[in-house]
Amino acid sequence: VCGVHFGVDAGQVAAVTAYNGEQGEDLFWLHEVLDYGDAPAGYVSPTVVTIRMAGAPLCRVIIDSMEDIAEFNLNDVHLFPALLEPFAIKRGMWGILPRNGNMVLLVDFQLLLKQKQTEIN
Repeated sequence: VCGVHFGVDAGQVAAVTAYNGEQGEDLFWLHEVLDYGDAPAGYVSPTVVTIRMAGAPLCRVIIDSMEDIAEFNLNDVHLFPALLEPFAIKRGMWGILPRNGNMVLLVDFQLLLKQKQTEIN
């Protein structure tokens, strides 16, 4: 989203489908969940990722096109600097993975969407 690469644990993903304009209380745009503010978000190929939520109904988030499904070694993950860590965790991000010349922000969608649902209720 907006040129930023994100990664998620495949174990949190129940399904991936193309976005066809549907709406719902369980459906969120990634840039809104991450609180991008008023910055315009450019989605090239919107995709709906259905997230497994422990002890709760499934939740869906719209991301930009998926680029890759890959395994990585946890030793390759860098933690956020102490100054940024509280901000990152508040937005569900827990690490940074250098990959193919990009920095991939690792997101815990379950944590992020629980926080979003709490804000709504």
